[in-house]
Amino acid sequence: MDGETAPDGYEVEKCGECDANDDEQTTASDDPLNIFRMPKRMTLPEKVKNSEEIIAKNLRFWRETLEKQRITKVLAPMVDQSELAFRMFTRKYGAQLTFTPMIHAHLFVNDGTYRRNSLALVKADRPLIVQFCANKVETFLAACRLVEDVCDGVDLNLGCPQMVAKRGRYGSWLQDEVDLICEMVSAVRDYCKLPVSCKIRVRDDREQTVEYARRLVEAGATMLTVHGRTRDMKGADTGLADWSRIRDVVEAVGSKVPVMANGNIQFPGDVERCMKETGAVAVMSAEGLLYNPLIFDDTNAHVETWKIAAEYLEYARKFHAGTSAIRAHVFRICHHSLLEYEDLRMRVSLEHRVEDFENIVEELGKRARADAETGKEREAEARQLFETIRNGQLMDAIEVSKQPHWISKPYFRLKEVAKESIVGEGEKTFREKQKEKLAQAAKEMGVSMKQARKRERRQLSGARILEAKRTKFPPCARCGQPAGQGCTNNKCKKCCRFQCKTETMDCKSHRYLFASRTTVTVAEN
Repeated sequence: MDGETAPDGYEVEKCGECDANDDEQTTASDDPLNIFRMPKRMTLPEKVKNSEEIIAKNLRFWRETLEKQRITKVLAPMVDQSELAFRMFTRKYGAQLTFTPMIHAHLFVNDGTYRRNSLALVKADRPLIVQFCANKVETFLAACRLVEDVCDGVDLNLGCPQMVAKRGRYGSWLQDEVDLICEMVSAVRDYCKLPVSCKIRVRDDREQTVEYARRLVEAGATMLTVHGRTRDMKGADTGLADWSRIRDVVEAVGSKVPVMANGNIQFPGDVERCMKETGAVAVMSAEGLLYNPLIFDDTNAHVETWKIAAEYLEYARKFHAGTSAIRAHVFRICHHSLLEYEDLRMRVSLEHRVEDFENIVEELGKRARADAETGKEREAEARQLFETIRNGQLMDAIEVSKQPHWISKPYFRLKEVAKESIVGEGEKTFREKQKEKLAQAAKEMGVSMKQARKRERRQLSGARILEAKRTKFPPCARCGQPAGQGCTNNKCKKCCRFQCKTETMDCKSHRYLFASRTTVTVAEN
């Protein structure tokens, strides 16, 4: 995509903000905030090998782009959490380059519904890199060619450490098959118009890591992102990223391609410190931005969590974020406060609609303000502490974890901090309380803890279903069946389609685009 017009053949829908400005005579393809999605049916032309000029141009692309636009702050690719709404939200507060969530290349190529649902785009979200996971050369190449017109680059995920990646043979679990990785990268270099980059984790051995990076660059990678943790550093064993290992890679290949650093970005000022210690051209953040989406903004980094969540929900509504993404972001942004208010935490896990999440955050704000009134002195001390950390003082995880729950701060796993820093003397942590409840339930039911946990999960799933069924939908104005939620015509899907088709109208809720087809060509064949 050239960043000026939506490509022909892509489904265009108005964002929430555009709905309020229908009087303005702008076409769907002209508005930079209109959302467009990949068509369900796409046919790739015969592949043509790139000329040496195109390969050389792609090799220079990211170095020239990063320098020209002075890009140093990057939003990482995160499954179901670097969705369009969150990308646009973080851009407002300092993110300059964004990645899509990791997309499964095989499903993207072969499943039209997955392709359409996995990628939502707007022209304002640029520069943008689409990340894929793959383990087959032709599949990865086909996926990259499908997005040639809608992004600035493609990325191969070689960093995911989760067990699902091990079972699927992708992410960091593919790093033992370097020859296969290089084949995939070379194929995209030779037959795709876009520059290809790779996101990797450091290997157990320093020399192995440097050699690994060299092989990727030789294969055609135009940019590398290096996460300073090994693939075994996850969950409770995450620990700190080793910036010196990233510097090894920068010194080895930094003269050929730009290298971005990833890991340990938790406070404003960490970006500059990381770039100084590693020599990286830019810094990527993942978990740090999930718990505080404002860490790239030096002036607004530590505001009340409920205020951040409320603003994110505005973006979620505007850019049609999915329920799972909204729930995950509310959980993380308000993590520390939700540990204090268990009833609100449970409500977050049950709700499905944006307005319900907005009500929860509103209630959270009321309670947090009441706590803040009695904790003004603690809040002032916390802000002073955060300022000293921003100015270079070494962060003490125990000290930071003691700060008020209503102010945005990093997330620390229990193993990383002392238990007494999280709860008062003689008190129990949230997890200990939950485990105690589970043990009591298991004893009453006469089953094992494992079985009790399974039953608890089933009960939670059932509660979600009941909550969804409890939602009342207005009747269809034509047939009396339940109308679609948010339908502009107040009709069920079938009746809405009939009206939109006969009267040449659009319906955002049902995604009928009969009116838009006069200005935007929608591929249906």
